Formats: sequence, C-alpha cells, structure tokens
Amino acid sequence: MENSAILSINNISIMFGGLKALDNVTLETKKGEVLCIIGPNGAGKTTLFNCITGFLRPSAGSIVYRGAVELTGKKPHEIAAHGIYRSFQNLALFANVSVSDNVMIGGINRKEFSYGITDMLLRTPRFRSREAALRHEASDLLGFVGLAGKKDRTAGELAYGERKLLELARGLITRPQLLLLDEPAAGLNPTEKIELVRAIGRIREQAINVIIIEHDMRFVSDIANWIVVLDYGKKLAEGLPDDIKNNQAVIEAYLGTR
Repeated sequence: MENSAILSINNISIMFGGLKALDNVTLETKKGEVLCIIGPNGAGKTTLFNCITGFLRPSAGSIVYRGAVELTGKKPHEIAAHGIYRSFQNLALFANVSVSDNVMIGGINRKEFSYGITDMLLRTPRFRSREAALRHEASDLLGFVGLAGKKDRTAGELAYGERKLLELARGLITRPQLLLLDEPAAGLNPTEKIELVRAIGRIREQAINVIIIEHDMRFVSDIANWIVVLDYGKKLAEGLPDDIKNNQAVIEAYLGTR
C-alpha cells in the first residue's frame, strides 16, 4: 500500500545545552492536508521547522519527505530544491522594491526563468522572453492572493497584512510542493485573517501541502485538517480541530480556562 505521507517526522530530539528543545517528537502530514502545529511560547514549534528545513540538525530521529527522501542532515538549499518553501516570523521583503519585483525575485532560481549574465547585459531575446514570463507569473500570483491592484507599489507602502500576502505570493512562485508558514496570522486584524484563510484554502486546492505554526486557535480551526500540540518540546496531543479544542490537557497547557 502506498504511503500517503508527504512528510514523516520520526522521534526527533534536539538539545540546546542541557535543555531538550524537542523530545522524541513524531508526526506526519498526508497528501492534501493543512497541518497546524500549536503550543505556547517555548514549546519547540520553530525549532521543529528549523530541523525540517536544515537550519538545525536534530540529535536523534529522522525526517523523511514523500516516503523516500531523507532530509535529516541536508543543507537548507538542498531541502529547498525538493520543493519545500519556508516563511519566517520576520518578513524579509525588499521595502523599496515594487510588489511585483519582490515576487519575481522568488522565481529567479527556477530553471525556466534562468539566463546568463551576457543575456542580461545585452538584453537578448532569451532574457526578454524569460523576464516577461516571470513577470506574467508574478502578476498572476498577486491576483491569486488579492494584491493585483498594488503590483506597482513598493512593498514598504503595503499594510502589514498585505505584506504577509506578498510573502505568500513570493513563496508560491518557487512552485513549492510543501509550504511551511511560521505564524502567518501574527499581527493581522480580523479582516486580514479572513483574507489569509481564503488564500490558504486556494493554495490547498492547488494540491500544495501546508504546515503552519500558529497561536490563534480560531484561525487554526478555520483552516486545519489536523492539529498537533507541542508543550515543552513534547507532543501533548493531536487530532481534529474540535477534538483539540475540547482536550482538557490542551486547555490547561495552552488555551487556558474560559
């Protein structure tokens, strides 16, 4: 029987000095899922993302992509080459560059858009055709996330929620198969969160798997197929959104009494 898991994390542990930041964590995400990882500050969520994407190497365990590719020990660029894109809590946009060009920058490493330095200096037909194709795709993606009308503005002119959507478009132009989003709803107002929920729903319809770190349980409940809860580096619980909201251990450790 075919393993439907896109990403399998098997007994991952990592130490920082005497502190066990992740302690024997096991989870997986299957094709077509939006998996949300929640937990209080210090639970190990971002550390787990850093292990998946090669910024940290776990002291034990393995991370397997699509049932065959061992990611543990690979460098970030090697992992990215497998179609895995990761956002960060701190936005890394070019504030004085146009919204359209910010998205285009994300696509320059794709083979179909590449060209040589000579092509660029001489503005050869190869350069012009590939730049036009890249700009066209960037424009389509800005429409996809709801920013088509602002493509000629600089990124610095956008509201914070719009910059989050811009970063999402820049990730999508890499053609990811697995999208890792680190607190995408942080700092957004309710209207912006609704737009983000819609955008992630459209991404899922494109057969792109999504794993999200988030604090906002209402936001998570609107988008997640499956939720994993971390607490002090350990997996506390996992299940459907309604199951997690009613899990007494989760309420005590994270959601708080109401």
